[in-house]
Amino acid sequence: MILPRLRLDVQFSSHQEDDERFLVLHDPFGVADGPIMLHADMIEVLAACDGVTSTIDLAHSAGVDPNGPEILRVVAFIRQLEELGYVEGHIAEERQRTMLQEWSNLPLRPMVCADSTYPRDPVEFGVFCREQLGLQQQVGVPANPLAGADVPPRVALVPHIDFRVAPGIYGEAFATLANSPADLVVMIGTSHYWSDHPVVVGDKAFETPLGILPVLPHTLGVPEADIAHKPEHSLELHAVVVRYLWPDRDVAVLPILVTSAILEDGALEIWTDRIREVVEKSGRTPIWLISGDLSHVGPKFGDPMPSVDVLPAVEQADRELLVHLAEGDILSYRKAIEPLDNAYRVCGHAPTILAFACANPVHGQLLTYQVWNEAETESSVTFASMVWQ
Repeated sequence: MILPRLRLDVQFSSHQEDDERFLVLHDPFGVADGPIMLHADMIEVLAACDGVTSTIDLAHSAGVDPNGPEILRVVAFIRQLEELGYVEGHIAEERQRTMLQEWSNLPLRPMVCADSTYPRDPVEFGVFCREQLGLQQQVGVPANPLAGADVPPRVALVPHIDFRVAPGIYGEAFATLANSPADLVVMIGTSHYWSDHPVVVGDKAFETPLGILPVLPHTLGVPEADIAHKPEHSLELHAVVVRYLWPDRDVAVLPILVTSAILEDGALEIWTDRIREVVEKSGRTPIWLISGDLSHVGPKFGDPMPSVDVLPAVEQADRELLVHLAEGDILSYRKAIEPLDNAYRVCGHAPTILAFACANPVHGQLLTYQVWNEAETESSVTFASMVWQ
């Protein structure tokens, strides 16, 4: 028997319980059931699920009888994964067709972070925004106005790290936007789960705890790729705060997910022209909202060493990038980030470049730079907020 290939979009994370390590398998698109938790001993079996390795190969590498009980248990385990939809084959294909049809029939994009990252209940969400994020649901003098600023920001970089990790950074950044006259928010964020297209512009209005956030009508969509928006948190976290910040305003969003392919084969120029045209024809006043974190380092992200070993170098590199952005020098930013992109995994790289190409911001101000350390995995994520006039 050839072991089937694990689906490429299945996500893995680790979990420790009573000094035992487990693997958690999760399908962000909802094709497979779950999540499911497996003992870490199964990692070798999962690694062999490549569509090439046979049960005989696995038996020989483990030094067991190919027809013995160990391999029979492996076969039974693989059959379970197949039934649940975690490996490639006709069952996963049928599940995927069903999921895509259900998604296309939905009138709204449902909340996927509600009740985990923020409350679903509208009253509780309002309390959360006021007490945790530090925002006021009104248009007035921003809680943290920019020194000497005569006009509200036109472009903003805000992270998409979990609200619970760094609530203050969201409050400070969004408070500076409160006085903006914008009635169109162009949300340009990192695509974490889809890499087949340089840009995926969403068509579905956002469900939020405080009601619907409409999407600007456009013709930029790639129908087969719209599913990229289903599990994506990078735009959802911004959308729910926009709805809170301007509850009664006739505001629409243009939700844009970006992959690293935007930097290849002239894609940046093509999509810049397309997006600008849609925004200009809308007749609305836009604000450009970049959703992106900075560096991701440590074992959780594939590094062999704890993040503490590289954080000084990471922070120095981050600061250099932020200086280039504050100066509006996107060429120097790109020159500095390209050798770091694979090493430090700067997930805001692609959306930042597309937003700069579209909006041409010049004078920026850094609001906050922070580091989140996850002790359990000895890993870290860095992030910042910045605004430009």
